[in-house]
Amino acid sequence: MKICFYNVTASHKSGGLETYCWETGRALSKRGHEVTIVAGTGGSQRCTDVKLIQFPFQERSMFPKFGTRFQKLMERLSFGCYARRHLLEGGYDIIVINKPFDFPVMWWAKRKGLNTKVIFRSGGTDFFLGDRLFARAVDIWVSASHYNALQIKERYGHNPTVIHNGVDTDAFYPEKGHSEIKDKFGIHSESRLLMSVGRLVGWKGLHIIIDMLPSIESVHYIVVGDGPESSALHKRAEQLGVSNRVHFLGMVPHRDLPKLLRQADIFVQPSIGEEAFGISVVEAMACGVPVCASRNGGMTEIVIDGETGLLLPVGDTEAWRIAVQTLLKQPDRMREMGINARARAVQHFTWNANARQLENLFIKRNNLCAA
Repeated sequence: MKICFYNVTASHKSGGLETYCWETGRALSKRGHEVTIVAGTGGSQRCTDVKLIQFPFQERSMFPKFGTRFQKLMERLSFGCYARRHLLEGGYDIIVINKPFDFPVMWWAKRKGLNTKVIFRSGGTDFFLGDRLFARAVDIWVSASHYNALQIKERYGHNPTVIHNGVDTDAFYPEKGHSEIKDKFGIHSESRLLMSVGRLVGWKGLHIIIDMLPSIESVHYIVVGDGPESSALHKRAEQLGVSNRVHFLGMVPHRDLPKLLRQADIFVQPSIGEEAFGISVVEAMACGVPVCASRNGGMTEIVIDGETGLLLPVGDTEAWRIAVQTLLKQPDRMREMGINARARAVQHFTWNANARQLENLFIKRNNLCAA
């Protein structure tokens, strides 16, 4: 099959959505399909197995500040103005979109004669006024979690097939050794490392980890990623007197994440907003790292409380402090959780399994022949 992943940010951002496009695309390519990512200009190709075609777009920050969703919608509409002709002429069997913001362009393309099947793979709730009208362009509905599937059903009246995101377990694997992070920041060898990976936005709740640091000695916090919340987090660490124990690495190429994650003692995901899934969580688990995550959304489908990590109350700094502090004093338990986490990632969350399920869904729903 000829498959297109259509996502403006796939080329120039590095988050869960972008990882999904590249890793699922790569897995489908290895299964014999011709895969293309159609994305905005900027950035570069992550792997040679997947073709990258880029078109111009106007960044969301250039549009009036009528709300983040308005700006995201306009960004994607601007991208669609350049990419829509390619969609009509690309000869794709399947076009995969991930945001409702792309519904209008698909709706336009269908009205112009696009015969390609459109699959909406949801990983969030970026709804906007009028999205239900344009949702008629979607042929197949998929969600990253049961939690998100219920949200999509309530919004659009369709019952999505749940296909969990994955991790490349050949790249993300346990390997304990010398900590380069500790050398880089002059951290004592006996100190423990907490780590978060992702966009620095308010709903990720990273301030909760910073807030509890003054009460936990000999613990450092490694923050991987960038975003609009970066300056606020820096300031918070300074105000609490823990800036020497909070280390911001900024954006890191995805290929370098396994090496970083292996150095963490605990991976922390203290989200206070909805998490449809959490790719960075399964990547940490695949590296044999126990995870402390908010009891929130799709993360409850990933982390088994008390077995692969801990599920903790959303936004409760004191509960997080007690749980993390207690766990750090139980190295044997942490080690067992890490082993269990790796086993769960290998058994339930791989990109090959994700691609296989998508492939079967394509064929079953559309009477398409496998490549």
